[in-house]
Amino acid sequence: MTDFKVTDKQFTDAKQTFHLYVKKGTEDVATKDLDQLFKAMALHIDDDKLKDWADEMDEEAAGSIDWEKFKILFERKLKEDEEEKELKEAFRVLDSQKKGVIPVSELRWILQSLGDDITEEEIDDMIAETDTDGSGTVDYQEFYTLMMG
Repeated sequence: MTDFKVTDKQFTDAKQTFHLYVKKGTEDVATKDLDQLFKAMALHIDDDKLKDWADEMDEEAAGSIDWEKFKILFERKLKEDEEEKELKEAFRVLDSQKKGVIPVSELRWILQSLGDDITEEEIDDMIAETDTDGSGTVDYQEFYTLMMG
């Protein structure tokens, strides 16, 4: 994946939005408000992931996080979104038949080209784990799971 960097403008905009959610008399945002804060920036994070991220940043279980910790989550989310965008584009290119699936043979070629240290047996195992229905093709969700873990 390409090198990803959040711009100063993105951070400035995020900080302004962050401050709209700051609890009165503090410099922190309640972790329960993180969902609304991300939505205000047109970013969606599923509930389980958001809870994990909030727990990770709110080590003291104070129920809130400051800008520095939110900044880490914001950057992580933008990076994830960019990686997924690239993954969707790669899938689209590989789906030359425009059927919403890629042949396992294409997947094998990709895995071989990604790393010299992957053996044929490891590739076979990865494909078997990915093409769970044995169809000989991989849909986007299976591809995503393989590539993103």
